[in-house]
Amino acid sequence: MSIQVQLSELTENKSFTFLEFFSVNQNNGCSLGEEAMRKRLRGLLKSGEVVRVGRNAYCVSNQTLRNYRYEYSAESSDIAKAVMKAFPGMEFNIFELVQLNEFVNHQIAHNVRFLSVEGDIINYVFNYLKERYPGRILLNPTPEMYHQYWYDGMIVLTKRVTEAPIGENEPWESRLEKILVDLMSDNLLQDIISQSELTAVFEGAFEHYAIDESCLFRYAKRRNAELRLKTLIREKTTIQLKVG
Repeated sequence: MSIQVQLSELTENKSFTFLEFFSVNQNNGCSLGEEAMRKRLRGLLKSGEVVRVGRNAYCVSNQTLRNYRYEYSAESSDIAKAVMKAFPGMEFNIFELVQLNEFVNHQIAHNVRFLSVEGDIINYVFNYLKERYPGRILLNPTPEMYHQYWYDGMIVLTKRVTEAPIGENEPWESRLEKILVDLMSDNLLQDIISQSELTAVFEGAFEHYAIDESCLFRYAKRRNAELRLKTLIREKTTIQLKVG
């Protein structure tokens, strides 16, 4: 029996585990062992036929559901390379404000780059960057400071939340799960992005991309936003969660 037919048996579930994937294949005459079956599942994830929606939770993809990728600007890539060279091993993330244009109703015309770094060395990073990008760095600005000194192309340096998700392509890239939670929990982003946009942002994200719900809610818990996130999804959107 073809893998497409086997996968069709799994689409009846909201999500499936590796054990369920393994059982369906065995029940349809596949003689592969567990390790070979894990390799098959990894191949399906790579091809996009299956997407990850949680810890040991997968979903058969469709024509619209895909893994999130964003093409960062050359300047963001330059910032990332400079930071990695100056502070090897440091965990950090970059988020471009215009990343949200795919989801918001009111388009963002001017870009701002948010760089979040480990809190214990944030001042060292700030001193390094203000020499490399003079006059363009704001350190932990309040919303009032942000609006007072804002200009196109500004770099906002903030403290990174510990155990924040790392990017799947490059560790410094911002996963969509991280962006969604930050929009609900970061004071500055909440001031910049109208909260009336959140419903459209979340529904667009879940409609078009494979959201790792375990990652999403784990990070929301780190930011003390888990209850608010679940309330928003349940009361303000039409999203049907696939896990739990």
